Amino acid sequence: MVSEYKNILFKVIHLRSIIGYNSLVFALKKTPLIGDLIPDKLYSTTFLKVIYWIFHVIVEVFKLFIGKIFGLGLIYLAAFLLSDQYIEHEMVHGVSRSTMYGNLGLFFFLIYAFCGILIRVPYFNCTTEKEYLVFMLRMDAKKLNETLIYYDLAKLFIGYVMTGVFAVITGAPFWLWLGIPVLAILVKFIGIGLQLLSFKIKDKHHKSLRINVVAYLIRLALVLLAGPFLIVFVANGYYIPMPQMAVITGLTVLAGIWGFTEFRRSGSYLHRRVLHDNIGKEEVKSTSQYDNTKSFKKIKAKGTVKGDKKGFEYLNALFVKRHWTMLCMKPVIFTVIVAAVMIFFTAEFIYGYYSRFGSDNCWNMVISNIINFFTFRGFSDALLPVDYDPAFEFFRYVAQSHLLGLLIPLSIADNSFKNTQAMFINCDNSLMTFSFFKQRDKIIKLFDIRLKQLIKINLGPVISLGLFADLILFVTGGQSYPGEYLVTIIIAFLLSVMTSVTWLALYYLFQPFTTSVIAKGGAYRITSIIIYSAAAIIVWVPMVSYILAPVLLVITAGYVFFMRNRVYKLAPKTWKIKA
Repeated sequence: MVSEYKNILFKVIHLRSIIGYNSLVFALKKTPLIGDLIPDKLYSTTFLKVIYWIFHVIVEVFKLFIGKIFGLGLIYLAAFLLSDQYIEHEMVHGVSRSTMYGNLGLFFFLIYAFCGILIRVPYFNCTTEKEYLVFMLRMDAKKLNETLIYYDLAKLFIGYVMTGVFAVITGAPFWLWLGIPVLAILVKFIGIGLQLLSFKIKDKHHKSLRINVVAYLIRLALVLLAGPFLIVFVANGYYIPMPQMAVITGLTVLAGIWGFTEFRRSGSYLHRRVLHDNIGKEEVKSTSQYDNTKSFKKIKAKGTVKGDKKGFEYLNALFVKRHWTMLCMKPVIFTVIVAAVMIFFTAEFIYGYYSRFGSDNCWNMVISNIINFFTFRGFSDALLPVDYDPAFEFFRYVAQSHLLGLLIPLSIADNSFKNTQAMFINCDNSLMTFSFFKQRDKIIKLFDIRLKQLIKINLGPVISLGLFADLILFVTGGQSYPGEYLVTIIIAFLLSVMTSVTWLALYYLFQPFTTSVIAKGGAYRITSIIIYSAAAIIVWVPMVSYILAPVLLVITAGYVFFMRNRVYKLAPKTWKIKA
């Protein structure tokens, strides 16, 4: 069995080096000026292939150590520094420094590991070498996946053990050094087991096993949002006692054993079908029985548009009428969730009044203050149900100076990408065959109509998130200047406008969808990555709301004008049907 895994691993590594080398040569040959100087025989030069293979091995070793040092190494460093602070400021009693070191290290690692499950690239994605080995050379899909997973886990174990040496030197308990590598493997198996369980359920109901990219982005956003809560937890000197940590660790071990059992019990058929449904090549996808346009073609609702709308306005109104569920389901669900959270916070607010002042004056004070909240005023009484601890101060600081962070939940709630897919498959796909439909004045007119519609669809999440941020301000002391509540909602609205115009403009500038509604095109992906990478950096910039609002208003107006101008000039050539 071990020799079989070893042979498969050597084939994969060898194939990866060949694919990487040939891709490099191909890219160089396509480069202007340089490509004319590179001969075709470079593909078969053995000496250069050996050099590239050595380079590939060095990269694997580099990833083995650097990733573990920056990941687990930072966890050990944070546990080392905080354990000293907890002991020095007497935040714990009757606990040694070594035990506190191990407790915090284990706590941070479990959070790090479970967040890794959420944002981990799917274990069963179909890479080029998997596609070649399974579907061309008929290799057993389960044995291939097992080999690669065991290989990754072996690298993980070795890297964590070597990183743990530094933790032991700095005073970490011995059990932490060897315990975390084993726990890391079990947590990985939890993720593997959950993925396989979801695939089994989908296979049982005859659904596609395609990996959901939108769900992955939502999980990523949730991990980013968990950071501030962890900071507040640590800043207040909280920690989970060792007996409770032992229980959590025991449950994690049991879940890891279940994941390993689920992994071993899965058959080769399931592995092969997962790889088949996640093949990256378009031509292979087109031969499969799964039709990616099925969800769009099911829309056959009949609807009529009331009023005197004509031309493109009538076309858009009819489109929205017949696709209302698809276009608005996600924003509506998001709005309901935020509203439910707001109801919970409001109940806590009422309970805070009741527990402090009793029932005599409670309801008068509560009702008057809730009315003040919805009329954009502050507290009317001097007695506040608030203890000004660091947690309240932190959330108030975020609600006042980091409102750009609303871009994260707004991006989650935004359904513009799905809307552009629906626009293409059920409307533009047919109309693009007519020349008049691609004239500049027609394109920009329809663009403006659709942008207004997307903004309207996102009003629910905008208002709910704006009110939620206002609620945080209200509970932590009220607005600090007149109109702050209203300014917060305006900021949320402007961020939503930027998100909507981005997706719609990219659709017109690149039209990435094929007739199977598959997003295709490197320029579209690269542009999206650049825009959202810049946004991911900008959201951390602190700026008070009364300065942010006018600045954001100018930036949004300029951004909409720029995107609209690009669409007007370039869309007649770029907005077209792809094979």
